[in-house]
Amino acid sequence: MNIYLMDEDGDQFCIKANTPKEAIDICLSSFLEDSKDDPESWPYNEGVETKWYFDKVFLSCSLVGELKN
Repeated sequence: MNIYLMDEDGDQFCIKANTPKEAIDICLSSFLEDSKDDPESWPYNEGVETKWYFDKVFLSCSLVGELKN
C-alpha cells in the first residue's frame, strides 16, 4: 500500500492506494458523488463531469512513499 499526494485545484491531500490509478479513481469517484448533489451540475452528466475533473480540477498525483504500518 502506498501514499499519494493529490493536487486538485490547488488543494493538496494524501490518499492511501495501491497504485496511482487507484488513487485518482478514488478522487474522481468522490468528485462525481459531490457533483450529483451540486445544483450547478444539473442536469448531471457523468461524462461531462469526468472531463471537467481532468481538464479543470485534477492537477497531479505524486507518490509520497510506501505505507509501512
